[in-house]
Amino acid sequence: LIMWEIVRPALAMMGTYGGIFLYNFLIVEKDKRFLKDTFGAYISPELIDQMFDAKEEPSLGGNEGYHTAFFTDIQSFSAFSEKLSASDLVELLNDYLTDMTDILLENKGTLDKYIGDAIVAFYGAPVPLENHEYHACLTALEMEKKLVIMRKKWEDEGDWPDLVHNIRHRVGLNSGQMVTGNMGSAMRMNYTMMGDTVNLAARLEPAAKHYGVYIFVAENTYKVVKDKFEWRFLDNLRVKGKKKPVKGYELLALKNELSEEKSQLIQAFNKGMKLYLKQDWMKAKKTI
Repeated sequence: LIMWEIVRPALAMMGTYGGIFLYNFLIVEKDKRFLKDTFGAYISPELIDQMFDAKEEPSLGGNEGYHTAFFTDIQSFSAFSEKLSASDLVELLNDYLTDMTDILLENKGTLDKYIGDAIVAFYGAPVPLENHEYHACLTALEMEKKLVIMRKKWEDEGDWPDLVHNIRHRVGLNSGQMVTGNMGSAMRMNYTMMGDTVNLAARLEPAAKHYGVYIFVAENTYKVVKDKFEWRFLDNLRVKGKKKPVKGYELLALKNELSEEKSQLIQAFNKGMKLYLKQDWMKAKKTI
């Protein structure tokens, strides 16, 4: 009896603490499950954990911030629809989108949506991300490397037409103020982005076709990471709705990763471009 009188309070305390621990554990897991259900389809698990640790729950409406918009689209995709059966087209597209999205999430990007073969994404929301310009540029380069591997794989399989063996995509990047958040109707919402920054990134992707390049980057992004990558200045772009031209650059490689031959070509091109901008047409033509 004496022993029970001693043990009973201890058991009661253990039961109380156990109940509190179990309650907190269930609440914590519930909150984490909520975040994963809400964001798990379009941001990496690492960012979900970071969001949870910072007590940053998703909220309705939009928040303005400085982020990087990312657009990519397969070159001449309409031709694929003509050459491939519906089932083959779906298989190819799913293969492509899976690998490209994996790279996007690994580099801490947020998947906005797929529009057919296009990938729309951004960096720096819903969780703040330092050096989001760098992560976006690195994603573009890693996607290029992955696409080389995928083209070789499709060629080795032997079941795909030459069009697939030569598949390329174009990327448009721009950094600046934008609004990100849950937008849509009361019945259906999408975590997305909007603003002038987004519009310019979306225009750079198709504009890359006219310059014969595959990664087209606006000056806001370039200025932050110019020392970390190899670049080629392309043009001063007049954008609809803006009076001031925007400088556009081709992203080529990580710093010091260009071949000697290509590095010399880029130096010659940049020299010719400077002469061109000075309106010294003849010298510019001879240089390039």
